[in-house]
Amino acid sequence: MTTRAADATIKGYYYQFDTSILKLLELVSDSDSIIVEGIEDIDINTATDTTTVQCKYLSKPRYINSAIREPISLMLEHFVNPATPNNLKYILYAHFENEIAGNEPTIDLTKLKAILSYSEKGVEKHYELEKGISNGQLNTFISQFKLTFGTEFYAQQKQVIDKLKIKFSCSEIEADNHFYNNALRIIIDKAIKRNESQRQITKADFLSAIDCRKNLFNQWFIKLRSKKEYLKQSAQSLKSSRALEPARTKVILIGNEVILADNNELPLESFIENLIEKFYKLNSSLRNAKPLTVVLDCDTSILLNLKRFMIDNEIIFNDGFEELKFSTSIFNKEPIVNTTTNGTKILKSSYQIKLISKNTWASNISEIVVPRVVINFSSSDALNHFSTGQFFDFKYCESFNEVFKVLAP
Repeated sequence: MTTRAADATIKGYYYQFDTSILKLLELVSDSDSIIVEGIEDIDINTATDTTTVQCKYLSKPRYINSAIREPISLMLEHFVNPATPNNLKYILYAHFENEIAGNEPTIDLTKLKAILSYSEKGVEKHYELEKGISNGQLNTFISQFKLTFGTEFYAQQKQVIDKLKIKFSCSEIEADNHFYNNALRIIIDKAIKRNESQRQITKADFLSAIDCRKNLFNQWFIKLRSKKEYLKQSAQSLKSSRALEPARTKVILIGNEVILADNNELPLESFIENLIEKFYKLNSSLRNAKPLTVVLDCDTSILLNLKRFMIDNEIIFNDGFEELKFSTSIFNKEPIVNTTTNGTKILKSSYQIKLISKNTWASNISEIVVPRVVINFSSSDALNHFSTGQFFDFKYCESFNEVFKVLAP
């Protein structure tokens, strides 16, 4: 491949990535999602419909039939497949140098047949006739298909950054250097995942994952305001994002400096008991509640003493047998629960909390089921290798008592 061709290919990929970011930012509902590299380059799923988008960044000055024949043929082939849902919408988003971005040329039956026609060794051929596609099928496809001229590469990138500026109320430098870089990283990471479920992301999860304001906010806020105000605002950020909802799987990472601090006011054992009381109390928690996962950055002796305390007090925990031979399959298992007579609350559960060391977490993170929420209470960077879900970084809590004030204000 020549250098020019390679550059064009790379530019095409980045154009697709920028389009994916733009489509995510334009989604109306936080629960709406896209799939990167789905049926086409981008699949958009909302509560009412599914649209599949193919992106093309073409160096041709004008749109001609031959330039769009292949992508439209592929879409049509998918459309006539009996297994394809009959309400699927198709968009070909193609940039041409001299076409006006946003324009949507009319494609009728005559035009579509002209696009699908080609010459091979002097013989005129018709794709729809070769595939046995009827006029009725072509007309239905036309009603669900749209050709949109795409924005120029750098102009579209500017659109993305402008939307990020508005969304996060930040400067252009912050939008470009922080939020855009985070967004690009997440989309590229999604694109290379093998399973389709791993290539899907909701608008809410996307925005939470790229939001780097928490680190910037904490660094100055704790210095300029009181610790009490810092804890209050940290708790509010969890509440407003609904991160602590019972049905969401949550990981709490506790740093070594918190564990070794003066915790006379709330010792480790009492801290764990309080977490269970707050988030997974039997005969009180709703049936869809999930036990917390607590990851401790501490010496083995501290962790073993904690587990002995829990055994003595009949607090059932799931640690995947990390001291013997850690089993991710056991650690990943959902608890077996019995509900109250009316079926609304958890009466009994096979365990009440997940509890492992930071070393075990780090060594097995690729096989651990992705949590909905990761909350870091450590002065060091969290081992958060998950590209989806909500992530919170609270580096300035100095005791279990302060951590609990954030989690349970």
